[in-house]
Amino acid sequence: MPKEKKLKKEERIIELTAAWQRAQADFANLKRQTELDQVKLAKRIKSDLILEILPVLDNFQLAAKHVPTELENNNWAQGVKQIEKQFESILTSAGLEKIQTIGQQFDHNLHEAIESVSSEQPEGEVVEELQAGYQIDSNVIRPAKVKVSRGK
Repeated sequence: MPKEKKLKKEERIIELTAAWQRAQADFANLKRQTELDQVKLAKRIKSDLILEILPVLDNFQLAAKHVPTELENNNWAQGVKQIEKQFESILTSAGLEKIQTIGQQFDHNLHEAIESVSSEQPEGEVVEELQAGYQIDSNVIRPAKVKVSRGK
């Protein structure tokens, strides 16, 4: 009988050790998954925030583009252009990348075709950018709105 009890105790020890090892592995997996989820959440929050403030960048770029020629050397106009460059620099350092458009082949993953126009350019080539598109970490957060050539 003592031998049977000893075997049962050893079996129980093996059983509890295996359960403990599984629990340890489950905890390590949970910890790793939680860390991955936190990274994904941080990236998503950053993308959502940048997407919300992109219209501000668009407006600065539009204002800088349409400064009347008589005001180009005005200190105020130069200040607005500097703010636009600073704002763009901050977003770029946060991982924002502008999607290339003009001269590129139309890609529905990166571009949104607003119009198809007759052009000297080859069919399917982007000929004009109507609104800049952006991506973060190769994830498009806003496609570029473009005009696409349908050829001659």
